[in-house]
Parts: sequence; C-alpha cells; structure tokens
Amino acid sequence: MVVLPRHARRRSGNPYGTPNSSYSQRSSANDDSYHGHPYGPPSRILSQQSILLLLAGMGLGYMVTVNIGNVSNVSLDAIVKNLEEQRAAAATPGSFSSPLDMMNNQREAAALLRGDGSNYVSNHRRASSDADVSEAEDASSISPEDENEPEEPEGMRRSVPAEEVSNAISGPDEDELDGKSAAKNSVHGGKNTKHTFKEQAEEEEDIQDLGGAEQRFMETQKLIASQSIPTATNPHVMKTPTIPDAKRKKILITGGAGFVGSHLTDKLMMEGHEVIVLDNFFTGQRKNVDHWMHHPRFSLVVHDVTEPIMLEVDEIYHLACPASPPHYQYNPVKTIKTSTMGTINMLGLAKRVGAKMLLTSTSEIYGDPQVHPQPESYWGNVNTIGPRACYDEGKRVAETMMYSYKNQNNVDVRVARIFNTFGPRMHPNDGRVVSNFIIQTLQNKALTIYGDGSQTRSFQYVSDLVDGLHALMNGGYDMPVNLGNPDEYTVKHFAEYIKEITKSDSEITFLPATKDDPTQRKPDISTAKRELDWEPKVTVKEGLQKTMAYFSRVLEEAGEIIPTGPEASKPKRKIVDE
Repeated sequence: MVVLPRHARRRSGNPYGTPNSSYSQRSSANDDSYHGHPYGPPSRILSQQSILLLLAGMGLGYMVTVNIGNVSNVSLDAIVKNLEEQRAAAATPGSFSSPLDMMNNQREAAALLRGDGSNYVSNHRRASSDADVSEAEDASSISPEDENEPEEPEGMRRSVPAEEVSNAISGPDEDELDGKSAAKNSVHGGKNTKHTFKEQAEEEEDIQDLGGAEQRFMETQKLIASQSIPTATNPHVMKTPTIPDAKRKKILITGGAGFVGSHLTDKLMMEGHEVIVLDNFFTGQRKNVDHWMHHPRFSLVVHDVTEPIMLEVDEIYHLACPASPPHYQYNPVKTIKTSTMGTINMLGLAKRVGAKMLLTSTSEIYGDPQVHPQPESYWGNVNTIGPRACYDEGKRVAETMMYSYKNQNNVDVRVARIFNTFGPRMHPNDGRVVSNFIIQTLQNKALTIYGDGSQTRSFQYVSDLVDGLHALMNGGYDMPVNLGNPDEYTVKHFAEYIKEITKSDSEITFLPATKDDPTQRKPDISTAKRELDWEPKVTVKEGLQKTMAYFSRVLEEAGEIIPTGPEASKPKRKIVDE
C-alpha cells in the first residue's frame, strides 16, 4: 500500500489515507464524522490548491508540484492502484526499470492526479530560452515510449521536475539571467549550437595544454627530488635514491651548515634519508647546503642549540660548536654553553624520542699530550683555565654528559674524537693551518708559522671523517673512538709541502707561538680499525689538491682574502675585496 504524505491526508479529510474511501465521494461538510476535526470540513472541489506529493518507494523519490483544477471526476483510488501496480512490476524478479522509466511513471501519476493525459509529454529537459525554437524541434524530443502511452483525460499539464520546482521557488537562476549561458546549456541552441561546439573544442584543447603543463611540472618535481642542484659551492650533482619508508631515517644534524656537517648532510641525503639541518650560522654558511634547499627530504632550521627544540627524529649527529681557536675564543662563555647546554638539550631530545645520538668531540681533550700517539684510554693533559679551556673542557664535560645519560636513562650514545680535518667548504677565515697556508700560497703571500714550526699535526680529508662518523653511528660500539689520519707532519714541513704542490714563491715567516699550543698530535686509530673497520683512504696530497681547487673558486668570486691570526676573532661575514 502506498501511504500518502500526512499533510495530503489531512487536507483530504481522511487522516489515515484509507483507500476504501474514495476521495471523490467524501462526506459532506455536515457529516458528524468531521465534527471537531482540526482542519475543518473539506471542500468537495479543491480549486487552485498546490500540494507537494512525495512518491516514496518508486526508486528516485521524485518530487512534483501539481495545480489541481477540478478533480471531482478522478478517483485517487485509481491513482494509488496505478502506483501500486508500477511498484509491484518493479519488484518482480528479473524485471528492471531504468531511472528514466521511473521518472516517466511518476510524471504519469502526476498527470492522473490532474485528470489530463492527452497532452502529457515526457519532457524532462529545461525549455530552451531561444525564441526561434520550432514546434518541430519540440516534437522531435518526444521519445517513442511517450508516443505509445494511452490517452488520458484532457486538462493535463506537463509534470514539473523537482529542479524546476526549486527554481520556481527561489526565482530565476543564473542561466536564465545570462542569455549566453542559457543558449550554451540548451540541447537545441539554434545558431549557438555551433558556437558551443567551438567553445567545447577550445576548452578541450586548454585541458590538454593544462595536462601537458601538469605533466612537465610533475617531471620537474620528480627530477629535483632525485638529485642536488649544482651551485658555486658544490658544482657536482649528487643523486638521492628513493628507499622504502621502513628503511628511511629522519636524521638531525646540529651544525649541519658548517664545514663537516654539510659533507655529512651530503652523505645521508645520497643514502635516501630525510635530513634536518639545525644551525645558527655563527660559523656555518647557508651556501654549504644551498644545493639541497629545493629537495623535499631536506629541511633547514635556524636555531641555537642552547635553546630546547621539539622534533621527531631517529638519529642525532651533534656537531654544533665553533672548532677553530680564533672562533671559539671570541666568546668563550657561549662556547662553554654550546658544549654543555647544547649537549643537554640534544640528550633530552634523544631521551624523549628514543633517538640514537653521536657527539663529535675533539682531540683537544688530550691537551698537550705526554703520550704519543694518543689512544682513547689517555686521560689528557689540559690547562683548565687557559685560553683553550672553554673548548677543551666543554667537550670533556659533554662526553661526561653522554655517558651519564647512557648509564642512567639508557640513551644510545656514540662519541667521536676528531683530529685535524681539512677539505672544501672550510671557512676561509677560520685561522687553521691548512686554510691559512692555502690562501696565502694562492695569493703569493708569506706563509705564517706561529712558533718554530717543530710542532706536529696529522691531517685527514673530510670525506674520510664523514665515513668514520657514519660507521660509528651505525655500528655497535658505543665507547669513544679516535677519527684521524696517522700521517704526521711538522708544521714547517707541511708549509713547504703546500708550496711545492702549488709551485708558489711565497716565503715562510715565523711569529711568536700561541699559548697552550700542543707540541704534538697523532691519533691511535687501532680502535676504529678493529671496531668500525675504518681507516683513512684519501692521501694528504689528493685532499690538498681538491681543497686548493675549492679555495681558487672562492678567491675568484671574492677577490683578496686576509687570513685570520691566532687571536680571538669573530667569523667574517664578508670577504675583504681591496
């Protein structure tokens, strides 16, 4: 049984919609059965009343609005019976009614309700706004199914779809206000039909062009996500493979824009990991990591490690701290805070997120050693109140903190004691032996030696150091490890060696020695060989040639460079050009 809407039942005087009582044979107004009815007695003839009929269960819930003129001769029982027959037919196994058939059936029901079937036309498109549309065009839109429908009582009007009901209520839509849009959307647009096809072709062409642009954009994004961008500092292209998420690590490098940190960034990026560089640019330089700035797996955070930071990472390489004597002596209190508070903050982060942490300590913790070469077991000979103490003692305390967190909080830690390192991206004004000698020889200036030149140093190339740090982080050994090159030189011999390689005519001059300058430095790397299977691969000569090529480009770009002396000095932001 089809139950009519409640408001329709109330207006008919039959509040329960009983089909046995014909709507055309309702009781008169004086009938006692309607006494006290809240809606009062109904009229025999419903003139110009608008009702909203929701034909539920017909598949689409199609809504129509009908205006009833005189329905006294039409029995609603016939309408309901017709609807029930259609519903039963739709429910018959093996039968199928398309949405169009359902819509036509509902329009037919509305026509029965109005009492007119002779002029019924199934026309569910919006009428064209063109005045020149002929009747033949309208007739051609009638489907064969509509032509075969039986004739019904006159006076029937075309059914109104819900869309037109909504338009009638809300007023004319934008299409009706805009003649061009109405003509374009019309099925039969007369002369505008050709114009519509032309516009459609142009739109399709634009879409194809857009698709090509999007494809080129995606190809560009894919390319920059697979390699570095060549820059003046790093002219070589480095490939970055895509690895599964389960193997990709999120790695934090403090001081990652510095000399060693930027090379470590390169290695980790080329392994496919996600790298976060944290630097305050005191000695670090943005140009050292510019070739990664576009990459989706690289992030640069300008931050000072003496302040806490909240990140989610898997590994932490803690390199942040000035390392050359002129720079770390410029602000000794800040140097101590970087080594102590910075290390505390990074250890707290590692503890919170369960990350593994590596500290880059220094050979300076051995002070002026009395044991040669220096093994990790040597406790050192350090002046705790000398000009180098802010760096030496700061690193010693940092090591103490690392193993305190390991023993008390089970933080997975690593400690690398780094000896003298050189290579491209060294700060040209850091005052170190290698950078000063190379800059002076390239400019044919005198090479300055502080002291008599008998003090010894051992120099390793930066790529060897990065390989050692990587091996230590990913190995199982968690005690301090020396990373350096046992190839030892006196400072005087090293100056002469650089002159020989560059074929420079520069003289060598001797200046007063600096306070607490170590007399000898050579690492014992037996632990690194045994535990990490690591030892230097790049010879000093090969490394010097690469470093000289780098500083030659820097000189061409900047002009003259004045080397920094042993006194405390802030890193120069601009190269002097005289």
